[in-house]
Amino acid sequence: QKTPASSDIMKVNKASSLSKARSTTYCAFRSIAKFLLVVVGSVTITSCVVSRIHGITNEAPTNVNVLVHQAGILRRQGSNANHITNIPPVSDAGISDGLVVHETKPRHKNTLIDFAIGGFPKCGTTTMMKRLSENPQVFMGGPQGSRAVDEVNMLRHNDREQEFFDLYSTERINEHTNLAGPNGKVLKLMVGFKGPEMMRMEDFFTNVVNLFPAIDLILSLRHPVLHFESNYNFRLRNADLDEKLKLIETQHLIGNCGHDCKNNCTPKFEYIAKRSRAHKHDDDTCTYSSTFQYGLSRLSLTPMESEELALLDHHQMTIHPEWSGRLFLMETGQIADKDQVRHGRLERSFEEFLGLEANSFTTDETAEEIADYQSHHKFIHICDDEHHEVRKVLVELGAKGAHWIKDYLLESDRIVVPNKDHFIELIDKWGVDPCDTH
Repeated sequence: QKTPASSDIMKVNKASSLSKARSTTYCAFRSIAKFLLVVVGSVTITSCVVSRIHGITNEAPTNVNVLVHQAGILRRQGSNANHITNIPPVSDAGISDGLVVHETKPRHKNTLIDFAIGGFPKCGTTTMMKRLSENPQVFMGGPQGSRAVDEVNMLRHNDREQEFFDLYSTERINEHTNLAGPNGKVLKLMVGFKGPEMMRMEDFFTNVVNLFPAIDLILSLRHPVLHFESNYNFRLRNADLDEKLKLIETQHLIGNCGHDCKNNCTPKFEYIAKRSRAHKHDDDTCTYSSTFQYGLSRLSLTPMESEELALLDHHQMTIHPEWSGRLFLMETGQIADKDQVRHGRLERSFEEFLGLEANSFTTDETAEEIADYQSHHKFIHICDDEHHEVRKVLVELGAKGAHWIKDYLLESDRIVVPNKDHFIELIDKWGVDPCDTH
């Protein structure tokens, strides 16, 4: 698109509403405009003026950080702004109060979100969400109600898209991030959310890919036996107080308990999944909910050969070849790694994947978080003899999952696996009953 003629700019500058002092202020930002070309990428700033979009701010920017914030938001939202009721779309070439903005090429409307912690539940996702929300470069949805940060699950539904975009408005992103780095360095803005049921729920991942086809994903896995125990105890611990907490024999939880289960479905013990903040479409608890290869295969990173389909039990979930992002994959044993050098490499790899400042991210839990976890009541101990049958099934599923991950998934060049040898060592144990070593 063409840059407005200099005569047009002169007409605006001659308007009585613009004083000589204000013109001087704009020109003071000439040097800032130069590096904004790098930050914004798709926004051209001409002459001695700096862009201002109605809805982003009502006054001229007063400092570098505000300008960088606005540039990052504009680059990220693009024409996606028309989804957000309180931010009108960016015009092709507008002149407002003497400030000119124009785009060199159309922006893709679906670039608001950079990444998602997409799974899996009970695999360290809450700790990652909390640590990222504490990073000034990162916006994870901001406060919701009484919580400083929380899961963002609107997109599991087909009618809550606007609610999602309202949560990720420009004003909220600006309010809860700070891109002023050390020594005048401008930090990279990263916008994400946590939706740990994403890969297991049919509509959730489908809706996310439809809106953000290039979104990067962070997925964490866990030994299926240990995951089943954690998931079972979590569901009952958070059940409504008026529910009868009769323990379900775990052999009755072998099979599929997804809300859209089509075959091999377990009996529905809804109160296992029922929580004060639960959604009606939450899965129940079963061996299926502790199986990770089905959800991972939806990313369409493998050729789906006949042997591969057998390892995936010919599941009926949708596959999404239109997803074009990257995957950061890890196992929870890596988060708890006692090898400090190796653990440090994990954290640095995570920072590099997201573009965070070095040494700004940690997976360590706070003393309060550790104490809270240790206080949790365990309704079952998975290594008790009565759970032998469900452990046997979970180990078989785990062995198939590890086989598929190693022989197929890890062949993709779109996957980042920190400390890959350690990762493989951990998933190899999925085919072994962890209770045999107790």
